[in-house]
Amino acid sequence: MATDSEIYRAANLLIQEFGDMAPIGAQVKADQMQDRGDRSARSVWLRVARATQELLSDSSPDHATLN
Repeated sequence: MATDSEIYRAANLLIQEFGDMAPIGAQVKADQMQDRGDRSARSVWLRVARATQELLSDSSPDHATLN
Protein backbone atom coordinates (compact mmCIF):
# COMPACT_ATOMS: atom_id res chain seq x y z
CA MET A 1 0.00 0.00 0.00
CA ALA A 2 1.24 3.46 -0.86
CA THR A 3 2.02 5.94 1.91
CA ASP A 4 0.30 9.32 2.15
CA SER A 5 3.48 11.07 1.06
CA GLU A 6 3.68 8.85 -2.05
CA ILE A 7 0.03 9.58 -2.86
CA TYR A 8 0.54 13.34 -2.57
CA ARG A 9 3.78 13.17 -4.54
CA ALA A 10 1.96 11.39 -7.37
CA ALA A 11 -0.91 13.89 -7.13
CA ASN A 12 1.51 16.81 -7.40
CA LEU A 13 3.18 15.28 -10.44
CA LEU A 14 -0.18 14.79 -12.14
CA ILE A 15 -1.17 18.38 -11.37
CA GLN A 16 2.12 19.68 -12.78
CA GLU A 17 1.57 17.73 -15.98
CA PHE A 18 -2.21 17.98 -16.44
CA GLY A 19 -3.36 20.91 -14.30
CA ASP A 20 -7.09 20.92 -13.55
CA MET A 21 -7.51 17.70 -15.52
CA ALA A 22 -5.36 15.73 -13.04
CA PRO A 23 -8.29 14.28 -11.04
CA ILE A 24 -9.86 12.97 -14.24
CA GLY A 25 -6.56 11.42 -15.31
CA ALA A 26 -6.22 9.64 -11.98
CA GLN A 27 -9.81 8.41 -12.22
CA VAL A 28 -9.12 7.04 -15.72
CA LYS A 29 -6.11 5.14 -14.34
CA ALA A 30 -8.30 3.77 -11.53
CA ASP A 31 -10.83 2.59 -14.12
CA GLN A 32 -8.07 0.92 -16.13
CA MET A 33 -6.88 -0.91 -13.04
CA GLN A 34 -10.44 -2.06 -12.34
CA ASP A 35 -10.70 -3.40 -15.91
CA ARG A 36 -7.48 -5.35 -15.29
CA GLY A 37 -8.83 -6.71 -12.02
CA ASP A 38 -6.10 -5.03 -9.97
CA ARG A 39 -8.05 -3.89 -6.92
CA SER A 40 -4.98 -2.73 -5.02
CA ALA A 41 -3.77 -0.47 -7.81
CA ARG A 42 -7.31 0.84 -8.30
CA SER A 43 -7.43 1.79 -4.63
CA VAL A 44 -4.14 3.68 -4.94
CA TRP A 45 -5.32 5.61 -8.00
CA LEU A 46 -8.57 6.52 -6.28
CA ARG A 47 -6.52 7.93 -3.38
CA VAL A 48 -4.43 9.89 -5.89
CA ALA A 49 -7.63 11.22 -7.49
CA ARG A 50 -8.90 12.41 -4.10
CA ALA A 51 -5.53 14.00 -3.32
CA THR A 52 -5.51 15.90 -6.62
CA GLN A 53 -9.00 17.20 -5.88
CA GLU A 54 -7.91 18.27 -2.42
CA LEU A 55 -4.77 20.00 -3.70
CA LEU A 56 -6.70 21.82 -6.42
CA SER A 57 -9.47 22.87 -4.03
CA ASP A 58 -9.81 26.51 -3.07
CA SER A 59 -10.70 25.56 0.50
CA SER A 60 -8.28 24.27 3.08
CA PRO A 61 -8.80 20.96 4.89
CA ASP A 62 -10.43 21.00 8.32
CA HIS A 63 -7.20 19.91 10.01
CA ALA A 64 -5.06 22.60 8.32
CA THR A 65 -3.74 25.59 10.22
CA LEU A 66 -2.60 28.86 8.73
CA ASN A 67 0.38 30.60 10.24
